[in-house]
Amino acid sequence: MILFFLFLNLSFAEYRVFELVIRNTQDNSEKVVISTLDPLQYTDYYPVKSQEVVLYRETWMCYGSTANKKTCPNPRLDPSIEQARQPASQE
Repeated sequence: MILFFLFLNLSFAEYRVFELVIRNTQDNSEKVVISTLDPLQYTDYYPVKSQEVVLYRETWMCYGSTANKKTCPNPRLDPSIEQARQPASQE
C-alpha cells in the first residue's frame, strides 16, 4: 500500500495538441484554432456550421498536467524546445 502512494508522485501526464483549420466551404474563409480536441471531438463539443469543415494541420505532444494550463507551444516553431528533448551527443 505504501509503495502505491510512492509511485503516485512518479507518474507523468501527457496530452496531444491539435492545430485545427475551420474552413467555410462557401466563401473559402478559414480560421485556425489550437485545441486539445481532435477534429471529430471538436465538432461534437463546439457548434460548427453546416458549411464548415474542421481539419487538422498539425499535432504535437505536451508533457505535464493539463489542469488549468495553456497548451505548450509547437516545438517545430521553437527549435530550443526540441533541442532540450534531444539526447546530448556523445563525442
